[in-house]
Amino acid sequence: MNHSEKNLHQDRDDGPWYKQFWAWFVLMPLLVVMVAWIPFMTIAVKDADDVVVDNYYKEGRMINMRVDEDRAAAALGLSGELFFDHQVGDVVLTLSTTDSSYVWPQQLQLYLDHPMEADNDRVIILTQVVDGRYQGELQSSLQNHWYLRLMPAGAEQGEQPADGAWRIVTEVNFSEGNRLIFGTGE
Repeated sequence: MNHSEKNLHQDRDDGPWYKQFWAWFVLMPLLVVMVAWIPFMTIAVKDADDVVVDNYYKEGRMINMRVDEDRAAAALGLSGELFFDHQVGDVVLTLSTTDSSYVWPQQLQLYLDHPMEADNDRVIILTQVVDGRYQGELQSSLQNHWYLRLMPAGAEQGEQPADGAWRIVTEVNFSEGNRLIFGTGE
């Protein structure tokens, strides 16, 4: 092979770049990653983690006030039984206290927090039937594990608690039953 034939092989044009094997060999993994990335990014944005609180500063300031509410419930010696009747759609709460002079509020709020999806959180208003006995309406059947917070209706979540406010925090697993017995001495 002489010098002119060698230059012919080096200067040879095999066509446009997109017809070359090595161009596709290098670009194909990048294209596959980009195509696979689109559904994963869609899932990540659509199903974002709800566990992180947006207003962490305000929530941090509220921690001490909420601890005071927990202590107030313990001082009252609150205990009770919560029953979820999924067939009828009722929630029945029976509360007792060691403080005989305690005046029961007319309404209580029961917060049902889903452990993973904030969109599934619910609030049930429990209305007093007789002293220490409350009843509310369950909109739909509940399953699996939930976090519960019970407080008088004037002490809204995320607001300055009212005087005499208390709070009971517990959890329930509906796969184990529809009845929950709790007390502040737990």
